[in-house]
Amino acid sequence: MSLIYSSDGYFCEGEVAGNWQFTMELGKILLTKQYLSLLKKSNISLTEIGSSIDDFNEGYKIPLRNIRKVFPLKQGKIYTVKIETRDNHFFSITLADDETFGKNKSDELSEIINSTILQWIKSEEMVINENKETRNNISRNYCKYCGSEIALNAKYCKNCGIEL
Repeated sequence: MSLIYSSDGYFCEGEVAGNWQFTMELGKILLTKQYLSLLKKSNISLTEIGSSIDDFNEGYKIPLRNIRKVFPLKQGKIYTVKIETRDNHFFSITLADDETFGKNKSDELSEIINSTILQWIKSEEMVINENKETRNNISRNYCKYCGSEIALNAKYCKNCGIEL
């Protein structure tokens, strides 16, 4: 599993509310060739002083084949990336609260997700086409002398004329 994109950000299932910093989960956005993973960040206190480490646990793992649509959208004062799945779930992701930076990052993230989905679809189609060709090649017959394709019930090769 190769990592295509990684960033810190906020995310939630559904729409973004007014106080989005409090209603959205802070965490990591990871994109691989097969999944978009949204990992929740939780701070674990190690001492009484309150020093902490970042601990990520799985929030949402969305297979690319289940994503119907990804697009950037301005909601209120923040820019988000909206993700719609084929089973009618909606997710919102934002990478920054600064308007210019947030717009650029949401555009970039939506383009990366969409291009990854297109690459995934293309690779799936290649596998399907390769399987079809393999099945078709099984039902074909080739001349053992010249290698040209011949009918399954042929007694002579059309190309070299040698009896089979």
